[in-house]
Amino acid sequence: DLHRLIRRQRQMCIRDSLFIKAVAMALEKYPQLNATVEDEEVRVWKDVNIGIAVSLEDGLIVPVLRGANKLDLFEIASQASDLIARAREKRLKEDEFSGGTFTISNMGALNVESFIAIINIPEVAILATGRITDKPAVVDGQLTIRKMMTMTLSVDHRAVDGVTAAKFLQEVKRLLETPYLLLMRP
Repeated sequence: DLHRLIRRQRQMCIRDSLFIKAVAMALEKYPQLNATVEDEEVRVWKDVNIGIAVSLEDGLIVPVLRGANKLDLFEIASQASDLIARAREKRLKEDEFSGGTFTISNMGALNVESFIAIINIPEVAILATGRITDKPAVVDGQLTIRKMMTMTLSVDHRAVDGVTAAKFLQEVKRLLETPYLLLMRP
């Protein structure tokens, strides 16, 4: 029914915004991932310009949320939802799908649990997220059911080593597991 679909889209928008905010904050802590490689030169960027992979009927486009590290959660939600809507309507301007410094690709809405994304050149990293699902987990010695999601990070090893990539993922996880931190002003 229509009301259920609208409620699901709102939940996805809120969840996606929390995720974008967590990634933007983690990129500020690990700026090596907020970089590009051009002519074999690694350039680390101060502004976090997050590409959001959006599927279209005839392919994929990656609109860029500029200055995500300077936006609060509500600004991220508003701007990301506008970019995604205009991307699906094929109404983006060229500068709105170029200049990204990091990309997020989410296949959760397509019921994919995990996948490996290909880096959006010239960026040095892309984060792939799968669907959120109930899974058994041990918490404080007790078996329980928890909402879980798989994240896969692809990195260009010319710019980022595995330890830094792992620490970045740990930071994203920490932020998502303590969502009140995402409400803080940039």
